[in-house]
Amino acid sequence: MKKIITLCMFIAIVQTGIAADLLVPSQYSTIQAAIDAASSGDVILVSPGTYTENINFLGKAITVTSNFHISQNPIDISSTIIDGSQAADPEFGSCVSFVTNENEDSILKGFTITGGTGTKTYNAVEDLYFRTGGGILINQASPTIVYNIIRNNQAIAEAGVAGAGGGGIRMGFGIPVIENNIIKDNMGGYAGGIMIAYCEGAVLKNNIIANNVATGSFNGGGGIYVDWEPITLENNTIVGNYSGDRGGGIISTGTTTIIKNCIIFGNEADVGANQIYKRFGGDAETTYCNIEDGFSGAGSEEGNIDEDPGFIDTNNYYLLPSSACIDAGNPAASFNDLEDPDNLGNALFPSMGTLRNDIGAYGGAGAKEVLSITEIDTSIITKITAPNPYNNEGIRIESSETTFVTIWFYTLLGQSKMIRKDIPISQGVQTIPMKIDSTGLVVVETPRGKRATLKLIKQ
Repeated sequence: MKKIITLCMFIAIVQTGIAADLLVPSQYSTIQAAIDAASSGDVILVSPGTYTENINFLGKAITVTSNFHISQNPIDISSTIIDGSQAADPEFGSCVSFVTNENEDSILKGFTITGGTGTKTYNAVEDLYFRTGGGILINQASPTIVYNIIRNNQAIAEAGVAGAGGGGIRMGFGIPVIENNIIKDNMGGYAGGIMIAYCEGAVLKNNIIANNVATGSFNGGGGIYVDWEPITLENNTIVGNYSGDRGGGIISTGTTTIIKNCIIFGNEADVGANQIYKRFGGDAETTYCNIEDGFSGAGSEEGNIDEDPGFIDTNNYYLLPSSACIDAGNPAASFNDLEDPDNLGNALFPSMGTLRNDIGAYGGAGAKEVLSITEIDTSIITKITAPNPYNNEGIRIESSETTFVTIWFYTLLGQSKMIRKDIPISQGVQTIPMKIDSTGLVVVETPRGKRATLKLIKQ
């Protein structure tokens, strides 16, 4: 029986047509307790907060989600946290595990996944144990992972195993759906961001894979490590990752990885192959990608470019209106950006330009604003807010010290202008007047070069 415990929750559910079967923490104190009680088809709705636990889907076809499921507000993603740092058994340190033949109806949606240390996992093909899946472990399963921030996890402890890797996600022996996630600041001995083993046919789309680190085991692979079976990477932004050996961005081992409409830029490796490393006969077929220093691989490299991507900032990696990546993806209609119903012939934000695919995570029909969650320089600016819809009330900036900021505004049609430079900011909260004529993005830059982006919807 569906149980709704407050009138407010009832109204929200009726308005959206979504029924929450199990509520955390009002009905169940932990997410795992709700999973234990859930039946196929149930929705577990988790309120904002930090849940220090390591959860296992137990093979159930259920949706475990934050309030983002109802609100579509990215703040619910950043404020609903699964912290796996206090595992009862260190051999099972992944924040979230899918290890019992879960399928696409097993859905993880709208969380920040952090603090995981990986799980000792048996690889039957190699007859070896590995510590893997710091944030999320997927083994012999094909779940759906969407709209999550997966960050500050690790899989590096090699005692008692053949190796450790897949700091953010390890997916093996399945075809999971991995879309619209931010996978950043994770660490592995190999595969700092994502380890993909024996997952032929899997397609990873519209993800940001950034600032992950591989210390160098099995040649490293800072961002993504593909093992032995072909998968497809489509419209991802793979930037700023590091390998202590090779393949700062991607390693492709023993198979040809298909890469379409991706930004692969600013990755580094100590030994070589900063962007893509071909390992054990592996290769990559790249088309309509922006790859730093170019790439010669298994295909024609049709449509590839080597240009500074032109990011507004390194928080959400929005593209500047002048970016060479806008309208530079595959021109086939099947890759088109969504159309803005209020501006026919032009792309719906966060895509930009016309309907032709944009290279990177904000291109194609799967592009979502959920990736725009803003992280600011909290050592100075602790909060930036504004009413939405916006009627020129001004933006509120909360600062921990007296400083200066520069504010820019970009319309969704690509027009940009600097509002003002070196605006004095006092310690505490203040409102900065700002008049705009259309919906767009406000960018606030601190003296240290950190930028925060806020979307304003003009009333």
